[in-house]
Amino acid sequence: MHIVVGKEHADKLAERYTVLPLEQFVKDGVHVDAYCVVPADKINLGEMVSLEESVRVHNEFVTAYNDGDWHRVHECYEHLMGKFGGELDTFYDEIISRSPGEADG
Repeated sequence: MHIVVGKEHADKLAERYTVLPLEQFVKDGVHVDAYCVVPADKINLGEMVSLEESVRVHNEFVTAYNDGDWHRVHECYEHLMGKFGGELDTFYDEIISRSPGEADG
């Protein structure tokens, strides 16, 4: 997975690649959006058929995370693991590890 910062960069790349939002962070007091670019060779032919649905669920995952809807985050997580050639699995795992109660076991 390649990460880009800023909506302008992501929009340009989205014309040719699968670009997905990750999360927002603050740099020098400014909110900055991070996106990932999924290399085309990481998405197999069988996955291409359901790519649009996987993108939709990924966007729901990120929205639920931003809204603090941990129940929905966990629901989406179950459907996203292994999608996009597994390129985002570590991202999904990291977000799940932030879930309230996850650190307690």
